[in-house]
Amino acid sequence: MCMVEPLVKRAYETEKKAAASYTDGLGLIRGQGLKYTKVEEVVGRIAVDTIIHKHLMKAILEAQKELEKLAGEGPIEEVKEVELVPEQKALVKRFAEMHLEIEKDMIETYQKMAEKMTHPLFKGLAEALVENEKEHHRILAELIAKYRE
Repeated sequence: MCMVEPLVKRAYETEKKAAASYTDGLGLIRGQGLKYTKVEEVVGRIAVDTIIHKHLMKAILEAQKELEKLAGEGPIEEVKEVELVPEQKALVKRFAEMHLEIEKDMIETYQKMAEKMTHPLFKGLAEALVENEKEHHRILAELIAKYRE
């Protein structure tokens, strides 16, 4: 993620400037009597997309900061398969079951969002989140099956 961060920052700054420029431009266009015209519609649509892009880039930057804290000592060098004692198995199973319910709720929520979203960027994002949550659900279900006694 760190290698991407400068690009995300650059995209955010560019989108921020562009959003301000499009917003100002819309005011000028409307001031020239072009309200409710194709010109206003086109510039308005691009302005809306640009504002969305700006906020998505800001959200990515904030997520990257949070992920850096989570990463701790860095990437895992080697993933080891270990034999769990019964208490550990029970803990992992309870943890996975609890989160399975959360993932199920998020799948349903994102599906409803995708159905109701009218902007293609929001709709596509909600649909991608549905698939991501389904993957989480599948992985947690595998954990539960693995540690079922």
